Amino acid sequence: MLNKMIIALVSLMLLGCSASEASKQKAALYQFDELTEVTSIDNFRMDGWRTMDNRTVFVDSRPKQTYLIVLSGVNTNLTFAKALVITSRMGKVTVGFDTVSTGDAPQFKSQIKKIYQIDSKEQEQQIRDEIAGFENIK
Repeated sequence: MLNKMIIALVSLMLLGCSASEASKQKAALYQFDELTEVTSIDNFRMDGWRTMDNRTVFVDSRPKQTYLIVLSGVNTNLTFAKALVITSRMGKVTVGFDTVSTGDAPQFKSQIKKIYQIDSKEQEQQIRDEIAGFENIK
């Protein structure tokens, strides 16, 4: 009986490790070397936002200034959110410190992992196409 319990426990641990590894591999896809990475957004005022998936959101701040925010984990509420909450300190949004949540579930916060500056609508579309390709990767 003890052997069966040990085998079951080891099996569960291995399953957990493989799921964790797959999650880490998917998270590694959200690295955009062609974009300018910034550590913070100063004088932040959100004028608009668009979600791409449950890990990324495009945020408009000031006229003609767009950023891609990549979250440190999955926020399942993000894709269908009607309102977005981004924390900031004295008007500054900072990587690793501030969080993103939705108006429907503000208690479920996801830490900001990376912020990229988007220079044009064409560049945003290119990144949107790239992220859309991630859906096929398990």
